[in-house]
Amino acid sequence: MPLYEFYCADCRAKFEVLSPYAKAKAGEVVCQQCHGTRVRKLLSVFAARRGGDGEFGDGYDFGDEGGAGGCACGGQCSCGGH
Repeated sequence: MPLYEFYCADCRAKFEVLSPYAKAKAGEVVCQQCHGTRVRKLLSVFAARRGGDGEFGDGYDFGDEGGAGGCACGGQCSCGGH
């Protein structure tokens, strides 16, 4: 079952729900904090690693960034990118 991220327009909370696609699409999800129904599904982003040598195949090597880790946070998170 996929994990979807939602935003509540009533209380401005962001939350995640394990939900079948049909239920998430139909708008049957209510806010976990205020139980409001003005909830919309957010577009979730994720990082994917391609290849095993640190290169994306376009000639740009993230390994030469001086410890930046090649991730959006500049190596400040625990994503293991550095």
